[in-house]
Amino acid sequence: MDDPRAVIETYVGDVVRHLPRRQRHDVGFELRSLLNEDLDGRAADSGRPADTSMALAMLTAFGHPQEVADRYRPAGFTVIRPADAPRFARLALGGLVLQWAITLPAALTGPVRTDEWIYAATWWGRLTTWWFTWGLGSFWWPGFLITLTLISSALSRRRGETKSWTPRRTVDRDHVNRLAIVLGLAFGMAGAAFMTALPWLAVWAPGLPQPLLDALAFDPRFLQERAVWVLPLWAAGFGVHTAVLLAGRWDRRTRLVSLALGLGWLALLSWWVAAGPIFATEAADDTAKLCLLLIAVLVAVDLVATLRRTTASIRPPVVQA
Repeated sequence: MDDPRAVIETYVGDVVRHLPRRQRHDVGFELRSLLNEDLDGRAADSGRPADTSMALAMLTAFGHPQEVADRYRPAGFTVIRPADAPRFARLALGGLVLQWAITLPAALTGPVRTDEWIYAATWWGRLTTWWFTWGLGSFWWPGFLITLTLISSALSRRRGETKSWTPRRTVDRDHVNRLAIVLGLAFGMAGAAFMTALPWLAVWAPGLPQPLLDALAFDPRFLQERAVWVLPLWAAGFGVHTAVLLAGRWDRRTRLVSLALGLGWLALLSWWVAAGPIFATEAADDTAKLCLLLIAVLVAVDLVATLRRTTASIRPPVVQA
C-alpha cells in the first residue's frame, strides 16, 4: 500500500511542474507543509492513522494540479492557461522552425526564375523571396493553434463541464524493467561487435559481392584517428547499464554518469560528421552522416529527459539572515 506522504509528494510534484522554475521550490515547500498538516488534522478528527485513501480523498477535494498551479499565478483573462503556456510555446515554435528547416534549404539551393527579377538567383535574392513566401507564410501554424484553443475554451465554457480527476498514486520513475535492460545490453553488444568487425568484412565474409564490400569500406584516416574513441564510450555505457540492472533502479550517480556519456556521444558524433569522410565512397559517406545526425538528435532528446529526471527533489527555501 502506498505511503500517504509519498502520494502527497507526487501530487506536489505534479503541481510545481506547471510553475516557473524560480517558484517551484518555495511553492512546493509551502504546499507540501500545508497538505501534510491538513492530512494530520483529518487523521486526528477521524481517530485513525492517516492512510492512502484519506490522502487521495483530501487531494481530490484540493483540486487538479493545473488548477492549484493557477492559484499561485495572478488572475486575469488569458487565451492560454498559464500551466499550458510552455507546452503551447514549444509546439508553436517547433512547428514554425520545422517549416523553415524544410523550406529554407530548398529555396537557397533549388532552381529559380530570373526573368522577373535579375537578382533572384543571388543568395540574398533567394532569401528575400523565401521570406515573403514560405518564411512569413509559416506563421499560419501559431495562428491555427490559437484559433483551436479559442474554440476549445468557448465550447468548454458553454457546456460548463469540468473533467473528473483523481490524484495519481506514487510514481517511481527510477525503477527499471530488467528484461528491457537485458535485451538492450544484448542488442547493444551484438551491434558493437558487428561494427567493430565491419572494417574486416572482406576477410570474414569474402563471398559478398564486391560492390557491397566497396560501399562498406571505411576511410583509412577515419579508422586510424576517430573510430577508436567509440570503444571507451561503448564500454562505459555497458558498465552503467549493468550497474543499473544489478541495482534494479537508477540513482543520482548513474544518472550523472549517463549525462556525461550522452555529452561524450554528442561530441564524438559531431567530430565524426565534421572532421572528414567516414566511408570511402561518397554515397555511403553521405548516408552514414545523415544517420549519425539523426542519432545525435535522439541522444540530445535523451539528455534532456535524463537531466529532468536528475533534477533534485523539492528543497526547503534558503532563509538569509
